[in-house]
Amino acid sequence: MWKCSPVSFLKGDKPLVMAHRGDSANVPENTLQAYQDAFDLKVDVIETDLRITKDDNIIFFHDRSVNRTTDGRGAVKSFTLKQIKKLDQGYNFKGVGELKDTYPFRERGFQIQSLEEILNRFPKMRFNMDIKDRNPRVPGVLAHKLKELDAEDRVMIGSFHDKQLYRFRLQSAVPTSAGPLEVWHFRQKIRKWIIDNPNVHYSVDACLEQEEVLGEPVPYFALQIPEKFFFLKIFQSPRFFEVAHMLGIAIHVWTVNDPGHMFRLLDWGVDGIFSDKPKLLQEIVEFKFRKK
Repeated sequence: MWKCSPVSFLKGDKPLVMAHRGDSANVPENTLQAYQDAFDLKVDVIETDLRITKDDNIIFFHDRSVNRTTDGRGAVKSFTLKQIKKLDQGYNFKGVGELKDTYPFRERGFQIQSLEEILNRFPKMRFNMDIKDRNPRVPGVLAHKLKELDAEDRVMIGSFHDKQLYRFRLQSAVPTSAGPLEVWHFRQKIRKWIIDNPNVHYSVDACLEQEEVLGEPVPYFALQIPEKFFFLKIFQSPRFFEVAHMLGIAIHVWTVNDPGHMFRLLDWGVDGIFSDKPKLLQEIVEFKFRKK
């Protein structure tokens, strides 16, 4: 799908290198430095998380509370943007390598970032954004801001909350990935179709009608999934990828930091990989798809 998708966000000359919360293995996640380092590596996509503040500003932040990553305490929704910007987002990052357990990023000005700050700072970068909040106002606020920032063509929206995706799709044409229930439905339909059609010739040039396999056209353009969710393996072979591509659906897998798994997924035809180690992933993708 990365070769021929009609969705500009999904296109590339090789599978997408997707930096999970920026270069988050080496610097505090979802900070300007994490995004800048990922940008400097020339990744294809930066993945991030969305939450809303008390005064309806959208920030790039993963957790429900600020406790894990900052020197503050409390729920994100209890802070205004001005208040949350005062917290030290580098406070609890332990460091890596020789600096491990030295907390080298404390008191170095690492702040939580707003949607506007980052999209304006990186006007050409693609962002994969995951709506974390259940607050029903978030999809509308997000849709409005993306339009206002003229960023609709370089963003994909995902969420673990199916209702949030439904609300967002009603208010924006920005492409979305499948929600959890949609992934489950897709997986079940694909497995049944593969069993019922053992002699089908799989080809990158072949197309299947979504209605034929899934029962109806789907409102999403990608599955963004882990290989395994608790005890359940979502996919077990390249056939899953092949059928998805014939249906016009891209497959992005998270969060992959092991080089062996990266090589295998690329061999299977993955369209993109989320990783905390974008430099490693970038090197492997370049090696696999180098021009001969």
